[in-house]
Amino acid sequence: MIPLKLVDSVSGLMCVARRSKGGDVPIVIVNQEDTGERQRFTLAHELAHHVLQAPSGLKGEKLAHRFAGAFLMPAEILWREVGKHRESLSIGELLELKALFKASIQAITYRLKDLKIIGEPLFKRLFDEFVRRGWRKPPYAEPGAIEREKPERFTRLCYRAVSEGAVSEAKAAELLGVSVRELNRRLESPA
Repeated sequence: MIPLKLVDSVSGLMCVARRSKGGDVPIVIVNQEDTGERQRFTLAHELAHHVLQAPSGLKGEKLAHRFAGAFLMPAEILWREVGKHRESLSIGELLELKALFKASIQAITYRLKDLKIIGEPLFKRLFDEFVRRGWRKPPYAEPGAIEREKPERFTRLCYRAVSEGAVSEAKAAELLGVSVRELNRRLESPA
């Protein structure tokens, strides 16, 4: 995952890095300005495109959205937490589900509808409320924002390269943008 500043209308995309030796490497780019819950959904959505080889166009996007919802919010857990059929849901309950699943209230509501836990009338009432509260347009300012995703693989690879003697501590510190003292502190007692 690589976070980059993208235009507001783009949450992310997947591309493939071609290597001269070894296989190609899929890379997901997420909008660094998006909330953590939107980034997580984007990662799962792009995973769907890669794993399912979802067709392009509206059909493929819907399939990737449904996959992301199922990946982040498994049916069995939702049924246990919410029940199999509901006539009403409070914003407070949705906020608790947001904290549990680390997904947006809107994604949770879509998933509840997909699983037929809620019907179309409740779904519409909830989304009317989301519009009223200003959550349906950028910056998607739902309460209870989840921390943004942070790529960690590069850091782990630098730590490994130091441990295996492939690079010096000074070079690893330079690559990570920290002092050698800070690198040694992290290697000895990570936060």
